[in-house]
Amino acid sequence: MNWFKENRNTLLWATFGAIVTNIIFNPSCFESFKHFAIGFIWSWVVWITLWFGNAYLGDWLSEKISWIEKPLQRAVAGIIGLIVYSILAFSIVHVIMNGLIFNAPIVDSLKWLGIHSLKYALIISGTIAMVVHAIAFFMNWKESKIEAEKLRAEMMTYKYEALRNQINPHFLFNSFNVLSELVYEDQGLAVKFIKQLSDIYRYVLDSKDRELVSLQEEVDFIKKFGFLLQTRFENNLKINIEIKTANDELIVPMSLQLLLENAVKHNEVSSQFPLLVEIKRIGDSIQVKNSLKKKSIRESGSKTGLQNIIKRYKYLSNKQVLVKEKNDEFIVEIPILKSDIL
Repeated sequence: MNWFKENRNTLLWATFGAIVTNIIFNPSCFESFKHFAIGFIWSWVVWITLWFGNAYLGDWLSEKISWIEKPLQRAVAGIIGLIVYSILAFSIVHVIMNGLIFNAPIVDSLKWLGIHSLKYALIISGTIAMVVHAIAFFMNWKESKIEAEKLRAEMMTYKYEALRNQINPHFLFNSFNVLSELVYEDQGLAVKFIKQLSDIYRYVLDSKDRELVSLQEEVDFIKKFGFLLQTRFENNLKINIEIKTANDELIVPMSLQLLLENAVKHNEVSSQFPLLVEIKRIGDSIQVKNSLKKKSIRESGSKTGLQNIIKRYKYLSNKQVLVKEKNDEFIVEIPILKSDIL
């Protein structure tokens, strides 16, 4: 019952189309009620078969090929699919109806089809296809606009969250504690520590209004950030960074820093449980992998950091951030973007 309600308009249009088709293409339809009824039923079955078939075919093609991203490919695929399906569907309906009504052999039905009736299939299906494809295009366009607005609103929220938490305040507090000890113990290292800390905050200010930065900038930044963490935790934290970059490669700013900071924040970092973080390139992605030994007492936090990265990538491209958790390691893969997307 629900199916009839959902498709009521389609059934009404198919009925109207069947009446018009019967009148135009069946000259004998007015000779008797029987002729009219046979012509109408025949036309109605054709309309229903072609209409729903083209609709389902159009939905399937739209899932495979986006109207928005590849309109030309989608249109060509739709036309080819329309022609092939229409010929097959009309031929099958023609043979079945000829057999049921006139008890005609299949061979005779196919001969008659090729000579007289196939053009009707293309006319009917062409009319249906224009309507179905136009509706599909505008529906996809409308959905893409709604999705874009939704992502834009989410992007503003996450950009604000990223700006508010660009560097964890605890990191700054801990860095000053480390620096106060270094001033007395190793002045040379203290000077280097201050320089790296200064460069980190300069990068934070420079990148706060940028949606993407060069991969090389982010790699330089994460090395400096990692140096401060390793100075603090000494041999209890090991960070391996192996990334080759190119001039046209981009990444969401401070994404690697956030993942490194999360690894330190949520896992034990001690002589008993040293933390290993590996940041390396795998194809067109950067993989951040850390050993997993979760703290018994969890630090409080909004837990939006990783979601922040995922949402920002969703807004900027169709490439996804991959997250995997195994028994002894946590892995995040961040896509590398190209400058030609800007």
